[in-house]
Amino acid sequence: MSESSATRSASPMPGRTARDPVMDLVRVLCVVVVVIGHMLMIGAAVVPGRGLVVERTLLETSWIGPVTWIAQIMPLFFVVGGFVGIGAWRRIEASGGTAADFIRSRILRLARPSIALFAALAVAVLVMHLTGVDPESIRLIGIGITSPLWFLAAYSFAQAYLPGLATFHARAPWWTLATLVAGAVACDVLRFATGFEALGLLDMTFVWLFAQQLGFWIADGWFRARSPATVAAIGAGAYLVLFGLVGIGYSGNMLDNLYPPTFAIVALALGQTCLMLLAHPALTRLMALRSVQVVVATVGSRMMTIYLWHVPVLALVIGLLLLTPLPTPAAGSAAWWWTRPVVFVAVVVVLAAISALFGRLERPSPIHHPSDWATGLAAACMVIPSFALLAWGLDFLVAASSALILAAAVLLMSPLPARVRERGPTGPTAVTP
Repeated sequence: MSESSATRSASPMPGRTARDPVMDLVRVLCVVVVVIGHMLMIGAAVVPGRGLVVERTLLETSWIGPVTWIAQIMPLFFVVGGFVGIGAWRRIEASGGTAADFIRSRILRLARPSIALFAALAVAVLVMHLTGVDPESIRLIGIGITSPLWFLAAYSFAQAYLPGLATFHARAPWWTLATLVAGAVACDVLRFATGFEALGLLDMTFVWLFAQQLGFWIADGWFRARSPATVAAIGAGAYLVLFGLVGIGYSGNMLDNLYPPTFAIVALALGQTCLMLLAHPALTRLMALRSVQVVVATVGSRMMTIYLWHVPVLALVIGLLLLTPLPTPAAGSAAWWWTRPVVFVAVVVVLAAISALFGRLERPSPIHHPSDWATGLAAACMVIPSFALLAWGLDFLVAASSALILAAAVLLMSPLPARVRERGPTGPTAVTP
């Protein structure tokens, strides 16, 4: 296919990117898989002489590596985010809106539920210190419950870049995709050759933007114009590349390639995209069920709250169980696996209550047109908490300051109070009767 024909095939169609209910279903399924995965990953016990011992049970099993080639669905979440995001951006653009309007809607959807989480974490850390919990135990708990929060920074900057990358996609879709691939390869080569691990953080940009970009191609119908056999061949090719990468030294466990991401996630994103599209007819039939529609609508409206809170809730449930006289099975034992459904039900009940309370923070806000500088500053605020957790771990200062920084992002995206708007440069504006 020539570049010109590819460009026509993948050119944007403002106002014609219809919302696909299957994509809503896939996003919900991704969150469900993440919650179940973390529930199976974390095990904790109080061991005499050692205190609290936190284990990553799932990672210690021999069979988890191959399973992650399908079940590590964070790449797919970014792909679907690209599909949904470009549709929202084109609707905003068609109605006369700006990139700042789009970014504002995304920042508020991410920041407001995050404020509640970090405020709660600050209180929890303070209470643990005041009640005499061992500082090392607090550190271990902090590592466990904040490990998924890298997503906050990655998804925020991916969505902030979306309007610009949509423009590049419209002008040169193949070159844009190739540039992101080349950037991911270059970061890996330099990182592994020099041992400078910080380059992995730069790779977050190329890898996750590539996954998001695949969503643009889905929205424009490029994959839909291919036969199922062609899509299957592309997916098989992506997984063959993944096999090759493992053969030259990449980890065969995709969880190890996730944070910071490696080029293996690029291949995984393409492979999972093809699998999702091949399953699209079956998922369409599933989404036609009224019960499934209700679940997707309910979970979808609280999805960010559920994602942010699921590991802290899991830690809370496990902690409360450790305080009871009930026997604690060794992590990974047969008894431990049999208790997972009970833990899962408890986590779901608590998550349902929390999402009912804080899920409203994800609702769309009244229309407001922020300035470019305020939008840029707010977007920068979104990535700070994740990097603070990476640099210093979870403590009261990090949690409290993160809540304040995210609150600043929300304030930057909010309209000024009426009284402030009515003030001129030298005082209140005169009002004539």
